[in-house]
Amino acid sequence: MIKRILYLFIVCSLFFSVNLRAQSLDETLSKLSSTVGAKYVKPVISAFGSNLNSGWVSQVPSASRLSFHLDLKIVAMGSFFDDDSKNFGAQGTFNFSGSQVDQILSNSNLTPASMGQSNYNDLRQGMINKQFSVTFSGPTIIGKKSDHLNIVFPSQTVTSASGNNQYTVQQYLVDVPEVYGYLDELPILPTGAVQLTVGTIFGTNVSVRYLPDIDIKDMGKFSYFGIGLIHNIRVWLPNPLPLDIAAGFFTQKLKVGDIFESNATQFGVYASKTFGVGISIAPYIGFTIETSKTTVTYDYIYPVQGVQTTTHISFDLEGENTSSAVIGFNLHLGVVNINADYKLAKTKTASAGISFGF
Repeated sequence: MIKRILYLFIVCSLFFSVNLRAQSLDETLSKLSSTVGAKYVKPVISAFGSNLNSGWVSQVPSASRLSFHLDLKIVAMGSFFDDDSKNFGAQGTFNFSGSQVDQILSNSNLTPASMGQSNYNDLRQGMINKQFSVTFSGPTIIGKKSDHLNIVFPSQTVTSASGNNQYTVQQYLVDVPEVYGYLDELPILPTGAVQLTVGTIFGTNVSVRYLPDIDIKDMGKFSYFGIGLIHNIRVWLPNPLPLDIAAGFFTQKLKVGDIFESNATQFGVYASKTFGVGISIAPYIGFTIETSKTTVTYDYIYPVQGVQTTTHISFDLEGENTSSAVIGFNLHLGVVNINADYKLAKTKTASAGISFGF
């Protein structure tokens, strides 16, 4: 039942649009070198990391040396994207295919009819054999579906394959329709997990997060695991404090198919105050130091002298968040707890959960 709830959350919130695609994300990335690929996926990298480092703490452990606490929570996290992350630009090199060279030459009125078939073939082959410095621009993975990657071939003099002739080729913008805004302006990147918390020993609770493998069409298996602990420092103080104050450390790992593997860690201090008995509400705040890193892996397929070549690409990208402030509340209704919070950081994230325990 829990797995089905999480599946519906992730699919409906994130991958609904992906299921309408004509190709997988692997196929889209296969058109991108590492330089362009890093720019293309960058928006989701920080979102992955911020999601992993969110929603862990919704209540501080009791300041008891030994008591029993068990809590099972379904938690959902969502990181927000801004408009600036929908498009990118980059400089790099590119090998044009034969059909793309035909477009570039036609724009300069260099055709078999204008220069003869033999000379055209000689020039065409010279361009196919060469790697050009170009400018890339287009949508990131969260950009518009209707936008495509554009490659600007700059005006220059090109030598034919035989070396006997040189030609001036004008600037031309090559459209690559296979690379588009894959998530089609998705406003929030969501993640969900099941979190089990047990304790309390010397004011300490241990939490484990887990998401069983969920197979998402065109993306692969989505899975998640994390573990951490939170400690109430009041257990060591002889005099009571007006607030519960705790410190926590959490580490986690997320995999999305064979493309993304994210690792994240977080250290934080938290304070909360409970109002009411039985049915109660506990506002809480937190300040965290966090890091995240995502390894991106795919096969880049490109032409080299007219022959399709495959290069295995793998690179690491760091998440933007290094620190954050969290504010939220936990509503206690007997054995049911409902919480929600918001994280202020470079990548802003909201989280919410419903838990059952005592």
